[in-house]
Amino acid sequence: MSSKRSKNPALPVLDDAFRLASVKDAEESTRDLAARLATTELRRVSHPGRVTWEPTDQAEPVPVPPTVVDGDGDLWLRDRGAGTWTMPEFNPKEFPARCGEVLTWNELAREFGPLTALADDRRIGGGRR
Repeated sequence: MSSKRSKNPALPVLDDAFRLASVKDAEESTRDLAARLATTELRRVSHPGRVTWEPTDQAEPVPVPPTVVDGDGDLWLRDRGAGTWTMPEFNPKEFPARCGEVLTWNELAREFGPLTALADDRRIGGGRR
């Protein structure tokens, strides 16, 4: 899912990755995943102080960050009590319906990753890149 909604232009987003030759050359069936993985690497290179998880990172990090930015640059908040994630700026006119649902880490990472911590702190998520 590519979007022009990014509200965090400092972080590379999926639209940036879809312009890369390596992503354009990927087979149609794998292009979305190729863009997500390329976005992960772009973020890790451009913001080495922030932790970025790939869309395939299914294990919730320890410690869990309180907020993350998804592949489109949209903010997600964690409900500490329930351990689930919601998009505070969800607007059904702007976002797919799935963005208005309460998601687990696995669902969020798989469907909207890569996920990047807002804080420049390598200790978040156990120091994982």
